[in-house]
Amino acid sequence: MVQKKELQLDALLFDIAAHPHSDVYAVATINGAIKLLSADKEIKENHSLSHHEESCRRVAFSQFDDNILISISSDKSMALIDSNALKCVREFKDAHENALYSVCEVREHIIATGDDEGVIKLWDTRKPEAILTEPEHGNFISALATEDTGSTLLVTSGDGMLSVWNSQQRKLIARSDECDTELLTCSVVRNNSKVVCGDGDGVLNIFSWGDWGDISDRLPIQDEVSIDKVLKYSDEVLVLGCMDGIIRATTVFPHVSLPHVGDHDENPIEGLCLSHDNSQILSIGHDYAVRAWITRRLNDNIEKALNSEDDSDSGDEDEEKPKRKKQKQLSAKEIKSQEAKDFFSDLA
Repeated sequence: MVQKKELQLDALLFDIAAHPHSDVYAVATINGAIKLLSADKEIKENHSLSHHEESCRRVAFSQFDDNILISISSDKSMALIDSNALKCVREFKDAHENALYSVCEVREHIIATGDDEGVIKLWDTRKPEAILTEPEHGNFISALATEDTGSTLLVTSGDGMLSVWNSQQRKLIARSDECDTELLTCSVVRNNSKVVCGDGDGVLNIFSWGDWGDISDRLPIQDEVSIDKVLKYSDEVLVLGCMDGIIRATTVFPHVSLPHVGDHDENPIEGLCLSHDNSQILSIGHDYAVRAWITRRLNDNIEKALNSEDDSDSGDEDEEKPKRKKQKQLSAKEIKSQEAKDFFSDLA
């Protein structure tokens, strides 16, 4: 296990994001506050922002203006925050008719959002209204991602489908077949040639770029343990936040399971991010803790695994796909809702 640092906070944590160029991290909490942290020698809380009326669901630093922090909330709003001045510079109240669940910066000034009921919106932050509204999915929008140019938007949902959008022409390109369980995460790897989606059964479902109907491969990670977060560590390596509280790591092609990065003592992992200098991975769990994991040992494990892996290993993407097995379990949305109820009942 990799050496860790830890900070205990006083509320359930929903997301964490790393500043692209400095030692600053934003943490979204159930009470609507956003905690700004640093994590050099120790993890410290430096500021707390309170502009959401209900829980803050997601946070993301802009890649184009690194002073800007994007946040969304179950109060249906989206906000743009100046993380240096510590103030909200733009707020989109009632951005959706339902609570927001996911957000992604697509290109400069263009942001995608998704809500609890499967509605996707595209925003030009220079305009007051959404430039695209599509009720495409039948369940919550679990994750949003883009390839390097931002011209393609990838959307996963609790309805078990992946939808693919041309973000410039604002139209649907394709929609996948329905998987047997909810798709919870989405990441683009292998030089934009593969899309990896973690699901509620503990499987990484892999789509080949342009072949969106059915998966081209599947990598079982841990039976019946949902993969709630996927962090792209490199183009070949993914770090996985799982329902059982374990932070796993795996190479994609070839598929080699690596030693665990860390854990949150059996508490589900809610968020993962990589520091601006790639020296540590920060994680949050249902234990209210923020933990930092030094990546040096992970790098050593990756090098050893890839050097010892034979070219004919089972990571060959042309292998016959095993049949998918359907499992019955709570959705991520249901789990998050139950956790919130438990949190507030403890305060009564």
